[in-house]
Amino acid sequence: MTSRLFLGLAATLLLLTAGCKEPDGSSGGTSGAALYAFDSTTNAVFIWKDVSAVYDATTTPSPSFQITSSLFSKVSSLAWGGLAFDRQRGILYLVSDTGTIVRVNNIRSQSGAVPNGEVYSFSLASTGRLTNGKFGQIALDPQNDTLFITETGDSNTQIWVVASASAQIQDATVALQALQMSGDSGGTGVAAASGTVYAFMKDGGTVGTDALTGPRLRKGNAVSFDASQVILGSSTTLGIYGSLALDTGNGYLFVARHNTDAASTAAPIQAFRTGQFGLSYNQAPALTVGTAAGQPDLRVLSHPGTKDWLVGLRGNGTTGYNTIYLWKSPLGGTAAKVATAASGSVFKGVAVDGNAS
Repeated sequence: MTSRLFLGLAATLLLLTAGCKEPDGSSGGTSGAALYAFDSTTNAVFIWKDVSAVYDATTTPSPSFQITSSLFSKVSSLAWGGLAFDRQRGILYLVSDTGTIVRVNNIRSQSGAVPNGEVYSFSLASTGRLTNGKFGQIALDPQNDTLFITETGDSNTQIWVVASASAQIQDATVALQALQMSGDSGGTGVAAASGTVYAFMKDGGTVGTDALTGPRLRKGNAVSFDASQVILGSSTTLGIYGSLALDTGNGYLFVARHNTDAASTAAPIQAFRTGQFGLSYNQAPALTVGTAAGQPDLRVLSHPGTKDWLVGLRGNGTTGYNTIYLWKSPLGGTAAKVATAASGSVFKGVAVDGNAS
């Protein structure tokens, strides 16, 4: 009787443990990750099936595949950070700086021209856009199938919320559902997972009894930001641009700053623990990544979520380049390695699939 009871309890514990796993089955580490980058020159998605092999190579290997579609021409003017990966559904999203969205289904099985039934194009509505608005970084919440897209205009900023992103049909027009904080401006960064949304804003209204102003990070949900969940002040060392990447496995929010535009010698990446939100406003990052001399013009940042990779892209004004920064186990302080694609390639968006195998 006792042995049967023990075996029953053991089986129950095993089931409970299995139920606590990440929905996508990831558990950290660096193996089984693939790298995606959109080349605006050829309108092709470059795929390296093994990020580790790219990182370890003396000379950057050619992409494992180049994915093409006639619809990719609609996003040739890709937004900065306009690439996002849905690791649970195997979907890649591309967004242009004018608000056109392309979705590629079953991206892990694509190896050339994407069949028409696997690629869709839809757009954000013209109603509700900001004056002279331009779209920037995007983020995908895989647990809730929601796409977030930053837009910044002359004097305001907002984040478009695209619900049921994987179900949007060909040529659909998505009405504005805005996630915004009144008075903020210069929103260039967004990251999301499990119903929580983070954003970078260049400026906005004063915060707290010390009337803090300047660049800030916000935390909220798909409906609104929480006014108390904000980090800003001189201790943050945030810059005038901010691209975000969320490490859900370890609970870190990475923030890339563009030191060339900010005329700064600060570290190019700040990493804040997600638990720092809701404490004091003026907080220093938990750690920094990279060197000002090594990555002075970092404009795009991406993290696969639960695998231990961080990738970034250079940018100068509206100009993109053919180089990709790779950090393996970035929290451990490893230096970046640089992957260089064919001459003439231009990357403004990059993503990592942490469930590639």
